[in-house]
Amino acid sequence: MKKQILISLLSFILVSCFSINIVQASELDFYSKDLEQGIVNIQYQNSNSNTKVLIQKGNNKYTYDLNSNNTFPLQLGNGNYTVSILEQKSGNKYKPISKDTVNLNLKDENIVYLQSIQLINWDNDMEAIKKAKSLTKNLKNDQEKVEVIYNYIVENIKYDKKKSVNVSADYIPSIEEIFNASKGICYDYAALFAAMLRSIGIPTKLVMGNKKDIEEYHAWNQVYLKDSKQWVTIDTTYDAGFKNSEIKKPMIKKSSDYTTDRIY
Repeated sequence: MKKQILISLLSFILVSCFSINIVQASELDFYSKDLEQGIVNIQYQNSNSNTKVLIQKGNNKYTYDLNSNNTFPLQLGNGNYTVSILEQKSGNKYKPISKDTVNLNLKDENIVYLQSIQLINWDNDMEAIKKAKSLTKNLKNDQEKVEVIYNYIVENIKYDKKKSVNVSADYIPSIEEIFNASKGICYDYAALFAAMLRSIGIPTKLVMGNKKDIEEYHAWNQVYLKDSKQWVTIDTTYDAGFKNSEIKKPMIKKSSDYTTDRIY
């Protein structure tokens, strides 16, 4: 992605881009609690273009726009979360019109990274998900499944330079559009890889931040391999750039080469 576009995307993704002056509001029961999956599904009907969701645990905050898909992860571990619906007062000032507190107590905190959420929206009827299951149906372990889907994406998805210039600040990847077009930006690569792996039961994070040798803000994945019980870093966008080169990049990257800002 071009640097200026990724900076624009930060205004949507990073809560630090909002100067939120919170005015106290009464607590309301405004969402269903899908806590056994580590997610919340907002059931708020009066949203408009200036309505957002703020999910906070301790000093960590994530802000999202309300739209047609309002399923959000509780990815900050077990404990108490405050979930607020915010409406714009003026400029960058927002007030909560509804808020509540939920307690997350999962036996396996990795389950959150198997779910369909707003930023990684998938279902079993999608062609991308059917492809993931077809590619992996005869494979025995997670390492093999990750490798075959990784190879498919690296070999078949092209980087979309035009899109990187024109993408809007509130852009959210469409798994089917990316898969059908066979091209996308780094955000698309990471979302597609996450959706395909999650659909076959492999916990996968969509991560945003910086890579040492990439100037622009970047997106990649962390994948949990249950056989070795470890999270590994995989960067399909980066490796797709070398598919026609004699230089072959290892699938698993050095985590120390990446600096993480956001995890979904």
